[in-house]
Amino acid sequence: MAPCRQDEVSLIEQREPPGVRLARHYFASQQRGDSTYLVGWVDGVPAGTGEVALSGRIELRNLHVDEEFRGRGVGSAIIAAAESVVGTGMLSVGVGLANHAARRLYERLGFVASGELETTTYSYFDAEGVSQTATETDEYLTKRLEGRRD
Repeated sequence: MAPCRQDEVSLIEQREPPGVRLARHYFASQQRGDSTYLVGWVDGVPAGTGEVALSGRIELRNLHVDEEFRGRGVGSAIIAAAESVVGTGMLSVGVGLANHAARRLYERLGFVASGELETTTYSYFDAEGVSQTATETDEYLTKRLEGRRD
């Protein structure tokens, strides 16, 4: 698990809905120093991604594992890589109130509910590349990182 490289962006984009270009957007944020864009690979395939926002609230955002790779440790590996990027201090993650599977994963890895809720309306592209709008309420989960002793 490592930060995304320029030559990997097009491979990641091939697995996105048509015209979405999220990988390009997240990579540009990494190039500006605003975030670290992490990619989990399985047998040469980009199986999942996550973005560690490095300004303001230090937060793991947009964690996504392709359905065919779920349950194989990709999400856990991305979270561990995010923790390594942060090193010490507080790492937050917002999880949708209805996303019970993600919440169980975060809690299993030591994140705890903060009680802080945030409702956001956002646009996204569905699997066919059609723009959709959704409103979601997330609760922030947090984990205090003590740093790794490798």
